[in-house]
Amino acid sequence: MDPHRILAMADERFERRLAQESGATRQEIAAVRQEIAAVRQELRQETNALRHEMSEGFAQVHQKIADARADVIKWSFLFWTGQSLTTAGLLLAILRSR
Repeated sequence: MDPHRILAMADERFERRLAQESGATRQEIAAVRQEIAAVRQELRQETNALRHEMSEGFAQVHQKIADARADVIKWSFLFWTGQSLTTAGLLLAILRSR
């Protein structure tokens, strides 16, 4: 057999095999890209759900802080009113005893 013919046949076989493998690789890459797209979509959905949960949680924390602040102001007012009345009473008692 002619060496050029053998080389041509080997080259054809190599080219066919290369085309098959390239096609298979392209299919695998396309499948991986689809999987990546699905994972990205799921990640977006999970991120949006997490953001929503965090917003609700922060709103609840904000409300609790506001309620606690109102309680602190209320009790502060009551404390200082009591202290003022006590001081005024003591001053009146001291001034009357003179």
